[in-house]
Order: sequence, then structure tokens, then C-alpha cells
Amino acid sequence: MSLRARLIFLLCALGAGAPAMADERGPGWELGLDVIYQDAQAIDFDGDSQVRLQTDYGISAWLGYRFNTHFDMQWTLDWNDIDYKSTLASQSPFGLTANIDGTLESFTTRFVANYNILDRPLTPYITAGIGWAFVDTNVPTGPPQSFCWWDPWWGPVCGAYQNTRSFDDFAYNLGVGARWDFGNAFTLRLAYERHWVDYSRANSTPALDQVKLGFAVRY
Repeated sequence: MSLRARLIFLLCALGAGAPAMADERGPGWELGLDVIYQDAQAIDFDGDSQVRLQTDYGISAWLGYRFNTHFDMQWTLDWNDIDYKSTLASQSPFGLTANIDGTLESFTTRFVANYNILDRPLTPYITAGIGWAFVDTNVPTGPPQSFCWWDPWWGPVCGAYQNTRSFDDFAYNLGVGARWDFGNAFTLRLAYERHWVDYSRANSTPALDQVKLGFAVRY
């Protein structure tokens, strides 16, 4: 059994084996923070170029509303800072390649719907979301530019910036998890999710595997 299958089985078993308890998940707001573990993934692009995303971590902040004990929705903002290795294929002369290392920054905002299967404080749940991903590859697209301004306290201040290749694309996800509502106002969540991003120049829509561990306050 693969690691992914074992995690899904564990999440479902946790909820199914939990004793029934009084309802602590009525209508109300939630504010949470997740730690994201993203698995490595290779992505093939047009012209035989390839990007190999490395295993890395990120964070997700979210605001949610519980409509009842089973159904809630969230607005989330995910941030990842991911190292990558890329193989660039030459168009002319054909057959030459170059390898580069880099770090990309990804911000994804999405709306998420969760269905909590059991009417218990410890329950498995299923999740689905749609949103938009904003990616900065940190690959320069031009020479550095200098600029200066007059600070009221420090006087003249100068700096430099460099434009980099960035883009934004549609994103969506599916997943399973388990949540535990404890105390009067706290929640822990563990989830496995698969995320897809419609990179415009990729040969296919890459699937990114994530594990999320989060803490939330219920209102």
C-alpha cells in the first residue's frame, strides 16, 4: 500500500473510530493557519523543457464559515517558496540543453467547500476548491533598474529592482482529511490534497500532492 493510500486510510479510520460526543460545531466562523508539505513534482513544458519542483513547505491562512455540523466553506490564501531545477531546451541549434536552479514564489487564493462526514467532534471530511495561482519564477526578464526617492527622515535613498517572469493561472483541488474539534473553540486538521494548476505552456495539467496540518479558532 502506497504512502498516499495509507494516509487516506488513517484519516478515515480516525473519524470512524471516534466516540460520539455532544455537538460543538454549530453555525459560526473559523480562523485558521495550516502548514503545507508539498511533494516533489516534474513538469514538462513546450519545446522539451522541464521544471522539477523540489519537496518544500508553505503556509496557508484561511477564514471559514460553518453552515451546520456537516458543511462549511473557506476562503484561503496559500503561500509556497519552492526550489526547482530546470532543463532548458535550445530551439537553435537543436538538441542543446542547459540546467539552471531557482526558487519560485506561489500565492494561491481559493474558495473551498468541506463536507464533514460525521456529527462528532472527530470526523473525516472531503474537500474541494477552485481559485487562482500567482507565480513568480524569479527568472530575470531584463537588466536591473535603479531608482531613488527622498525619505523625510533619512534623506535621499537609492535602490535597485529587476523585473522577473511571472504569470497567473486557474487552480483547483480535491482532498480528504480529518478534523478534531476540542475544548470550546479550537480545531486541529490533517489533510491530504491534490492540487492542479493550468500552466498555460505545460504539456499537461500538473498534479501537486500536499499534506496540510492546521490549527483553527472557532467563533
